[in-house]
Amino acid sequence: MQKRGNKRRQRRIEGTVGKAFILCMILFFLLNLIVSDKEMSEEENRMLATMPKLTWSSLTSGDFMTKYEAYLADQFAGRNFWRSMKVGLSSLGGSREEEDILIGKDDYLLEKIVSPDQETLKENIEAIHLFANQNQDIPMYMLLVPNAANVMSSRLPSFAAVQDQNRMFAQVKRELGDTVEWLDAVEALNPHANEKIFYKTDHHWTSLGAFYTFSAVAEQMKIKADSASYFVSYPVSTTFNGMLAAKSGCRLNVKEEIYIYVPRDTDNDVVVNYVDEQRKTTSLFDASKLETRDQYAVFLGENTSVVDIKTVSDSQRRLLLIKDSYANSFVSFLAPHFREIVLVDPRYYGGTIDEIMDTYRISDVLFLYSGNTFFRDNNLSGVLGGE
Repeated sequence: MQKRGNKRRQRRIEGTVGKAFILCMILFFLLNLIVSDKEMSEEENRMLATMPKLTWSSLTSGDFMTKYEAYLADQFAGRNFWRSMKVGLSSLGGSREEEDILIGKDDYLLEKIVSPDQETLKENIEAIHLFANQNQDIPMYMLLVPNAANVMSSRLPSFAAVQDQNRMFAQVKRELGDTVEWLDAVEALNPHANEKIFYKTDHHWTSLGAFYTFSAVAEQMKIKADSASYFVSYPVSTTFNGMLAAKSGCRLNVKEEIYIYVPRDTDNDVVVNYVDEQRKTTSLFDASKLETRDQYAVFLGENTSVVDIKTVSDSQRRLLLIKDSYANSFVSFLAPHFREIVLVDPRYYGGTIDEIMDTYRISDVLFLYSGNTFFRDNNLSGVLGGE
């Protein structure tokens, strides 16, 4: 009799739990119907998935279900609350990683170092070789910036294992040979590993990190060795919270300063032409971005395909800068030393570099990437090779 009573109680409990679960599912279903979809997540600084269009081909191929799952994940009612709860519980459980982002010491978030796709890397290096051989009279430089997890290893969480980015850089340097002149950012940044050379909540280097690197490589680029002393820095924001915080959901309460560098005693007049957007400005800085989630975009605004910067420099040199977003905060140091700087981001550019070389009468070329971007960039070889 007692066993029969226990079974009845167990069935009642299971029935109650099942009903409660079904009730919750119905409640969340109704909430998702009532709550309007959002176009963008301000917290994550990214566009959210929208309801996919149902077609016979998308249904049979499985594409509709894939996109619908992404839509449900992005538009789920109370998503930010549940996301914050998940991050908090993971932290209590001892997790030191969220979304491939390492939760480090001293409030640092560090992007994991990615391994190169060897086939893509081979194609990029062959394309650089070919491009350099076709323009042998033009000096070319390669500047790969290490990621924070490489330089600031003391901030990594305990027992964290990261890829050896120095070995990856050594491979690139070896395979490029004397095709381009190697500018060593690792050597420039390592002595300053205990300083604020990377943001705590963002994957970019700080203006200080860019300044130290420029100071170290200027002479190699035939820029006066003491030119770093021409600049003065000042903060333009004290409320920056970057992309790593947005993506991981961690350190969202950490606020950082953004500094910009400007020439101390010389004119800083420029005309910045965003070619595809057909928009011009007279500053290397876009102050309006300081009112947005992506404050790093204060450096030249959002990423775009081609930016042409004309300066008042006495120099007749014209620099082609093939780059990712790390270059945006580096341009301030280059501007006083080149008559013109043309920035090309292969991720957004649909033309060929030959067109740029001919149009702008380029005298120097600089490749400037962060390590992680360079090792997963499958656009560079196509842009250089004209495919």
